[in-house]
Amino acid sequence: MATSCFGLSLAWLPGETFFSLCSRLHFLSGHLRPAATTEQLFSLSERCIKHDVPCGLDAFERNTSGLWGEAISIIEQRTIFPFFSPFQSDSSVAGALVQIRGPSLGPLKYQLGLVCGGFGADHPLRACRSCMARDLDSCGVSYWHLSHQYPGVVVCPEHSEVLCECSQNRRWCGRFTWTMPCAGTLRDSDYGAITSLERERLAQLASVCCELGSLGLAKHFDPVVVAQLYRKWLPTESAAQSLLTHISPLRRFRPYGGLPSTETAATSFISQMVRSPRRHIHPLKHLMMITWLFGEVSSFAVCHDVACAQRKALSALPASPPVPDVSVSPANRKGHPRPKRLKPEFRALLLSRLAEGTAKDEICREFQLTISTVNKLLRAERGVQASWEARRMALDQADHRLRWAELQSRFPSHSLTELRRECQSLYTWLHRHDRDWLYAQASQMPKPARNPNPRVDWESRDDGLQRELEAEIIRRFGSDQNLCLKQSQIFSLLPRLAQRLERRDRYPRTRAYMKLLFKR
Repeated sequence: MATSCFGLSLAWLPGETFFSLCSRLHFLSGHLRPAATTEQLFSLSERCIKHDVPCGLDAFERNTSGLWGEAISIIEQRTIFPFFSPFQSDSSVAGALVQIRGPSLGPLKYQLGLVCGGFGADHPLRACRSCMARDLDSCGVSYWHLSHQYPGVVVCPEHSEVLCECSQNRRWCGRFTWTMPCAGTLRDSDYGAITSLERERLAQLASVCCELGSLGLAKHFDPVVVAQLYRKWLPTESAAQSLLTHISPLRRFRPYGGLPSTETAATSFISQMVRSPRRHIHPLKHLMMITWLFGEVSSFAVCHDVACAQRKALSALPASPPVPDVSVSPANRKGHPRPKRLKPEFRALLLSRLAEGTAKDEICREFQLTISTVNKLLRAERGVQASWEARRMALDQADHRLRWAELQSRFPSHSLTELRRECQSLYTWLHRHDRDWLYAQASQMPKPARNPNPRVDWESRDDGLQRELEAEIIRRFGSDQNLCLKQSQIFSLLPRLAQRLERRDRYPRTRAYMKLLFKR
């Protein structure tokens, strides 16, 4: 596409997304097919059109001669990727940038933790009608605002209005298209009346989502420090109930439907967040913790930076000098031990008792000695110490085996897992010190009953989905009679319907009901 076709006067609009700029370029170019614009902008097919996290930014910079900035600045200022980067490692962010600048995203969303994060990896385009009217008056065109596109933003940060969702660029409608916000493709929310508490909590989430996205690519939160801060600021009592109170106003809004709804689930959620992470965690989970414990991202960031500085200062302190070992080996010892307490006859008797494996506390009581004296004597007599340790291990082993046998006799029908629950400390000792014997015993024990995974009741699922769709149709149109709906209209009423129907061999009743809606 020539520079004249781009239009030198076409500049970034305030808060505009990269997808919005490309869509404007598409309409100004006069191309009838999205693929033609995509080829000239990115040297790629239309399948690379992504409205949330784009790809092909290096090619865009090259094909446009950097007219709208360098690739890295576009990623940082005009896409939602900075929303995900603060909780990623430097290497993860560097790898993601390579994919975004390259011709294909590959498994990036999975690597960022979006696919399994509990909030979905699909980020529909959203717009505020008040912003659209203002943009039309001031700029002559309505466009996509970055502040509306961050995951978790339900209301406009400026007008506090519930955002509309676009039916284009979805799996089920106009998947690879360039589009601008307009009344014909925007769908109003179906949330009904929103309480003041819900609106307040949604506005708070919109604010912190924008705040997180504005931190840029250079800001990174140490996951170990983050978990430590969560542990430090947890309420001392009723933490799970406190979290439930905080998130309950959000659960009926997308994408917050999967948040904990019971104290057990809230406890599990907190446990996941306060331990050192073993995988990527969706930023919205962190924002749940941050808004609950800190209120806003800036307060959390200050606490994080202070904690990191303290860790760095502690690690910079010089290590304490090692304490010299002043003990004298038997071969180099001069003279004899002081005879005030340990006379030769007394010492010989003491060593004899220790060699038999007598417990230290019993030795102390019998000979009126301190534990320190007994330990010093063992260190001085390495042969006796080895005999004592071997004998103690044999005695402890026999004792623990006997206790395990008694436990088995008390619960003869228990499996290994059930016996472990009865006495965790006993199992732990045997697992650490006598594992072969424990496994030999376990092989003779009854196996836990394995209930095969129940077969999915597809008929019940089909009935439930068909009833849910029918109820939504009646709620929206008053009746399901005399309608002639498009597939995109039906999918927009029930967004998860398209995903369910990807199983082409399932849901026959729902499919039949949809055909009736098409024909009427």
